Amino acid sequence: MTELRVCTRCVCDDSIPGISFDTDGVCNLCKNYDLIEQEFPLSEATQQRFQQIVDSIKRSQRTAKYDCLIGVSGGTDSIYTLYIACKYGLNPLVLHVDDGCDTEISIQNIQNAVNRLNVDLYTVKLDEKEIVDLELAFFKASVPDLEVPPDLAITASLYKCAAQFGIKYILVGSSFRTEGKMPPGWSYGDGKYLKSVHDRFGHVTLETFPNVLLKDYLYYFAFKGIREIKPLYYLPYVKEDVKRLLEKELGWIDYGTGHHESIYTRFVQGYLLPKKFGIDKRKIHYSAFVRSNQMTRDEALAKLELPACNDDTVRADMLYLRNRFGISLEEFENIINSKPRAQSEFDSYYPLVRRLQHLITIAYRLHLFPTKIYGSYNRE
Repeated sequence: MTELRVCTRCVCDDSIPGISFDTDGVCNLCKNYDLIEQEFPLSEATQQRFQQIVDSIKRSQRTAKYDCLIGVSGGTDSIYTLYIACKYGLNPLVLHVDDGCDTEISIQNIQNAVNRLNVDLYTVKLDEKEIVDLELAFFKASVPDLEVPPDLAITASLYKCAAQFGIKYILVGSSFRTEGKMPPGWSYGDGKYLKSVHDRFGHVTLETFPNVLLKDYLYYFAFKGIREIKPLYYLPYVKEDVKRLLEKELGWIDYGTGHHESIYTRFVQGYLLPKKFGIDKRKIHYSAFVRSNQMTRDEALAKLELPACNDDTVRADMLYLRNRFGISLEEFENIINSKPRAQSEFDSYYPLVRRLQHLITIAYRLHLFPTKIYGSYNRE
């Protein structure tokens, strides 16, 4: 087996689609990170930019019941974004999408936060038959984008809720300093792609599932004037310090590894993706920590030697999902062990994105669309 080439600065390696290295062995993902760092440096000026955004939100939404919308999962990023909004004097509506896979800790974290911060919580309960059929369809499709159904449900619900309540600003709890950007070959999703997979492998009619297509994005952006803001891009964000703050201020409970606040996501990222597709998303996340000096490169490499989930958790999650899908152990194992399919076998907006990539990049730089993480458009 050929040994993987690892970046000399972070822990990304050439198992990642689209990665390349310069003569010093530094990967292009590190270079992409540096571009964002140049746009959002840790400085007083950057924090002042966020204060100006907050002031603008308050002025434009002064007659509205809520001046912004924040989606929360119970994890560190989203709960801290809610905490920041309240500290800056905003009056957010909190949205949670219940897909039936929340852990008890995540539910408790959300409830503690909204109670202590005295904000309103709006919960969208997904139709169980529809979300389960969608998830099972993606399992059967044998593509790595298994998190598309819950992720798109959250995105669509945020925009739909914002439009319903007349809210113009959605505060998104993501940070390039702790998350990184997944390459399209490891994680891709859009409404057309979801529909294509479900048409082929699904069985339940999707009557209420909150999908979002290109026309919906254009409607929400152009006609409703809804914008996304990422506070954690503008403000210092050291995750371990934030965890201690949230524990003290909001009674927040650490659930362990990132993105494991959902049983579904925990199984997908912690077991199935590494086993079936050779995809370990921790490489992207840990590399972001390394670049932002929140973890040493040696610490990250050591963590990658350990499994993302222990055997007991994997067995429990597998049993949970078997029961959720209503299938036997044999059928579940056959699905897990089936040959992976290419994402290109299904319809999506990806070819259009590829054709328009230069125009999209210009639009992002002119802030016509929410700020993106500069990166490759390639799946290969």
